[in-house]
Amino acid sequence: MYDSERSLDPKDEKRLKTRGIGSGRKYEPFIKVHEISSKGESYRIFGRNSSRPHHLLSRLELSAFLIFDRYNLTVDIKEQYPLPIVDTLSICERLGIKHPQISGKLKVVTTDLVIELKNKKGLAVAVKYAEDLNDMRTVEKLQIEKVFWEQQGYEWKLFTEQEISAAIKENLEWLHAANQNSNDLYTELSVTDIQLVYQRFSGAKKRLSTVCSTLDDEYSCEPGFHIGVTRKAIAANLIDVPLHKVFRQWSCSDLSLTQSLILIEGYALDVS
Repeated sequence: MYDSERSLDPKDEKRLKTRGIGSGRKYEPFIKVHEISSKGESYRIFGRNSSRPHHLLSRLELSAFLIFDRYNLTVDIKEQYPLPIVDTLSICERLGIKHPQISGKLKVVTTDLVIELKNKKGLAVAVKYAEDLNDMRTVEKLQIEKVFWEQQGYEWKLFTEQEISAAIKENLEWLHAANQNSNDLYTELSVTDIQLVYQRFSGAKKRLSTVCSTLDDEYSCEPGFHIGVTRKAIAANLIDVPLHKVFRQWSCSDLSLTQSLILIEGYALDVS
């Protein structure tokens, strides 16, 4: 039997009716974390660009997501995006590849992350651990994705753990947690707040954490105030930092105000 003569898996057929459609808050991923067997490596995490929870199926997907979620040109991220079955069947026939299936039923091919960029072509990202690339079937499935997205005019990229250092990964997770902070003290920051805190430690040669702690005492602030404001500002891309160096080792002189802060001066910034 030809692949084109096989029926679609009933579960996938049902999901296609409501998932993989829309964008931003309205988008719903084809696969959700509670629908797969997991060893503790799946995550639901709020996106700063989409303003909705994202379903990520591995720690590596989390790392890739955080990189693109922080990128200043990112408009939206769609995870677990389903490719049209008609297109993937056609691609498989052309490449001489067996279409993904289970128990004789066709399975929908998904792309881990689809990044929509401001004033640029989109980017489709397949997230895989390097050791998985030794499996020929995995490589074949990646070929299906690559051909599909190139047909759509998107750039297609393969993201492995070799693309990100341990320091960058730790920094991104630390900064993302700042966006999740529900403390009312940091819910809304003005440009003046950020500039004031920055001026207090600007140019110091000591560790940022040490100086911020000293400033809390000096200005009779709640413990953690200065580092909290700074962390929020960095997470909002208003202060530049050396991401290749883990945040615990940053000195005050490593930080600088970004152009973004200058452009929005006088505007109240909500970075929650």
